[in-house]
Amino acid sequence: MTIIVPISQFRQHIATYIEKAKNGHIVILKDKKKDQQLVQLVGKKKFNPDAFGKALKAAAGVFSVKNHPEWRTKSDVVKWVEQTRKASDRYF
Repeated sequence: MTIIVPISQFRQHIATYIEKAKNGHIVILKDKKKDQQLVQLVGKKKFNPDAFGKALKAAAGVFSVKNHPEWRTKSDVVKWVEQTRKASDRYF
C-alpha cells in the first residue's frame, strides 16, 4: 500500500510510518505548500531462504536438454547467444 503523508503529520507520527515502511508499505512525504513529493520510504526486503528454496524447487527441470536442445553444451549456448544477438542487431 502507498501512503502519502504531509511532512508535519510524518513528524508527529514518525515511528508509526517507519514501522509501516518496514512492513512493506511505501510512505511518501509530501510538501503541501509546494505540492511536491519529497521523500519515499521503502522498507528493505529481507532474503527469505524458505521462499527461495521453494522457488528453486518449482523452477527445477524447466530448462532441460529435451526442452532446449540448442543449449546441450556450453559451446552450444555460446553459439545460440551469438546468433540471437546477431538477429537482434545488438553488439557487445
